[in-house]
Amino acid sequence: MRYAGLLLLMMLLAACTSATQRTLVSQSAAAHSLSLPDQLPKALRVPLRFEKGYLFVDASVDGQRVGAMMLDTGSTINIIDKGVVHRLRLAQVGAGQTRGIAGTEAFTFHALSSLAIGDLDLGAKRAAALSMYKLTRGIQMSPAGLIGSVSLLPQPFTIDYTRRELVVYNRSTFVPPADAERVKLLSYSGLPAVQATLANGRRVLLLIDTGADNAVSLPMEMADQPGILATGASGAGISTGVGGHIQTQSGWLSRLDVFGFTLANVPVTFEQQPISHGPGGLPVGRIGGQLLQGFRLTFDGRYQSLWAQFSAPISDE
Repeated sequence: MRYAGLLLLMMLLAACTSATQRTLVSQSAAAHSLSLPDQLPKALRVPLRFEKGYLFVDASVDGQRVGAMMLDTGSTINIIDKGVVHRLRLAQVGAGQTRGIAGTEAFTFHALSSLAIGDLDLGAKRAAALSMYKLTRGIQMSPAGLIGSVSLLPQPFTIDYTRRELVVYNRSTFVPPADAERVKLLSYSGLPAVQATLANGRRVLLLIDTGADNAVSLPMEMADQPGILATGASGAGISTGVGGHIQTQSGWLSRLDVFGFTLANVPVTFEQQPISHGPGGLPVGRIGGQLLQGFRLTFDGRYQSLWAQFSAPISDE
């Protein structure tokens, strides 16, 4: 079973949660905060763990350590597991509904005094509460929630799979990597995205989604499109997300031009998606961890810039 990142409609999201009880331990306040970006060090490094195809980071909520959360650039909001919300008695301040790959699910927003990863307070004043036990069964993990792209995108930052770290930069001293390819960073429904080109010349919009474990996903209607696959789509599978499960097909893209590089024989999953086309009619898909782990990516949302460097892929622990 595979966990897939989810595009939010209102805020479609990818997430996971915990079905287990956690001991909440007090933690001293984080030394740095995104609420005070001018006071950040030149480069603040936050350790990551790579497990089961996903990135995880140790987190604390309101000064209480809650365990690992998934780092998920495919979500525009931060998520805290319902069990943690209950134990911390976080006050409800709103509600909403997510639409995922197979349906909808209601959630509630809860007030926070702090949400920190490592030594960095994200400056978040609220987070959504969701119970996603059905999603975590597929990856056999019990995260306390997820960290979405909403807090990070205003600042320059790097996701480095090889060094297993998130690096957040002080904008006043930020210098882009000199040995990286620069491409235009797009925003689609608040999520980071890039344009890519398939072997037949068809352009697609791909969300950069660390909360998806596959290499590339595309709308199901593209499975029979001529000229994009090395062989026909043949493999059948299941994706799990908000609302339940959906059937998928898989194959290999004969060529993919993305991040300024040309890649050959890239695994692809075709699946029904809540929104299959974006601006200009471009098909909307995702790039997941299976492909992202081959790159070191530096984001600067303010100036719509993304720098990509090859880095050696790592394997699951």
